[in-house]
Amino acid sequence: MIKLLKLKYLFGLALSILLTSCATSTTELLPEITTGIVSNVTDSSAICGGNVISDGGMPIIESGVCWNSMPELPTIKRNKTIDSTGLYSFTNTIYNLNSSRTYYVRAYATNENGTGYGSISLITTSPKPGDVNNILNPTLNYDSITDIEGNKYHTIKIGTQTWMVENLFVSKYRNGDDIPNETDNTKWTTLKTGAQSTYNNGVESNSIAKFGRLYNYYAVIDARNIAPSGWHVATDAEWETLRTYINEHLLTGESAAQALAATINWTESNTIGAIGCLDPNTYSSLNNTSGFSALPAGGRFDYGVSNNVGEYSAWWTSTQNDNENAWFRSLNYYGKVLNRNTYNKNYGLSVRCVKD
Repeated sequence: MIKLLKLKYLFGLALSILLTSCATSTTELLPEITTGIVSNVTDSSAICGGNVISDGGMPIIESGVCWNSMPELPTIKRNKTIDSTGLYSFTNTIYNLNSSRTYYVRAYATNENGTGYGSISLITTSPKPGDVNNILNPTLNYDSITDIEGNKYHTIKIGTQTWMVENLFVSKYRNGDDIPNETDNTKWTTLKTGAQSTYNNGVESNSIAKFGRLYNYYAVIDARNIAPSGWHVATDAEWETLRTYINEHLLTGESAAQALAATINWTESNTIGAIGCLDPNTYSSLNNTSGFSALPAGGRFDYGVSNNVGEYSAWWTSTQNDNENAWFRSLNYYGKVLNRNTYNKNYGLSVRCVKD
């Protein structure tokens, strides 16, 4: 009996190793490709491309870029361009886009074993005359301010507080000094000074203005100040004041999270009362009663990799927890509450400012 059990164990172990080996081999045989820089974005088109850096040992059948207007990962099963084959860099033009819309784009390359994809880039098409700002609540009154670079932000009064509506996307401190844009993941990990970046180091200006930049905590607390004059990065206590007010006064939907989140760009969810709730039939129709207009900007891990655009948004507070960590607030597409937790100060998160 013992021998039989041993034989079963050894057989299972061998099978597991074989399957793992096969899976690894298949993955290694997929093409490797990087997504190129987005350029020439108009109200209906954009240019994007890729660089096929490995064919996986087999000929490339086709390559190009694919895109999706919802946060789910774009694949070749939906919208795509088709380019030539081989190891090379290419650019394609994407046509027939809608104005004032965000698209998720990535390059792809296919061989006989399957398709490899590059990282996601964001494209936000330009507005046409007459287009409305689709992150705002049209029933509320907004004001506006500008930062040191002339970037414009809407503002909204919620209870006793006045908040910026868009995430901060300034690249300079209030005194005019640059906030370093660190694109290297290894360097980002070890920083102990202020820095900023964009999602997957994207450079498309409409998307940066819409979703904001990602800052480490050292930029948040730098004495040169990243907030516009007359404003400051919200403290943990000020976020708590907002949460309390939302819960007590603006819960016209199912949850505080819905009241804070914009009606667009969030991944869909089957959870009743969640930000991406599919019920009622009109997607996200209960969102943004507060005018806060939160978008799922994603973040950047402390080891440098961007993640969760379309699903998640998180904002640094100016309140540290200890020498390594600081407090932040966040929303998830499947959630009902404004979350509170701590992250390592090397995370890249969004920033919202509140009026002095």
